Amino acid sequence: MREAIQATTEDGVTLRGELVRGPTATWIVCIHDADGDIDVWHPLITELAPEGWNMLALDLRGHGGSDGTAEQTLYHLDVGVGVDLARRHCAEHVSIVAAGIGAMAALESVARALDDPARSLADSLVLLSPGPLTGSDPARLRGDGLATMIISGAHGSQAADAKSIQQASIGWTIGVTFATDTRSTELLFGEVGAHIADKIGTFLREQSTLGGPGIERFRSSPNVVGRDVRGAR
Repeated sequence: MREAIQATTEDGVTLRGELVRGPTATWIVCIHDADGDIDVWHPLITELAPEGWNMLALDLRGHGGSDGTAEQTLYHLDVGVGVDLARRHCAEHVSIVAAGIGAMAALESVARALDDPARSLADSLVLLSPGPLTGSDPARLRGDGLATMIISGAHGSQAADAKSIQQASIGWTIGVTFATDTRSTELLFGEVGAHIADKIGTFLREQSTLGGPGIERFRSSPNVVGRDVRGAR
């Protein structure tokens, strides 16, 4: 059963989304691409439901049910709210699964958390067609210490962007490409959708048993989380 939630970012924007609760201590935070909303994650959530993970999908500011104005430079704050929510519920592994512009926001959120010990930090990343890289420095968005899976089509600029991010990554990183022009969360609806869900599931099953830098930070400083979250009992 999907449960409506809302949370307030550190700059005062109310985000809304859905949470599918599971019996495990693993949380998956889903961040959509520009012009998308939480509905794009329904195929993946359905495929991964048997795993018993907590699946959280948030509408970025200015999208879907969330307040505020769409502003790419601030999406990293929205990603941070999802990680905070998971940690408030004592998640032992938090993975951000994000697409396109949302994937870039996830990388930015991780970079800022790595620079600031007071911020909640995720444990792993799954990035679908991350990019475009226009105006971004891949060398800064390295996800240092987080296991990362990068998924993209093999054609067009998305393939080049995915390769650049993979090459810049520090730590265990795997790239998965499919012979298609389809990109971002559209990959989940196409003919390769089931294969992608299987790849993601395999990656997350492995990583959820290994912990990660985020849970180590949380265990040492469990009181750093302080966002306002409602509707998530």
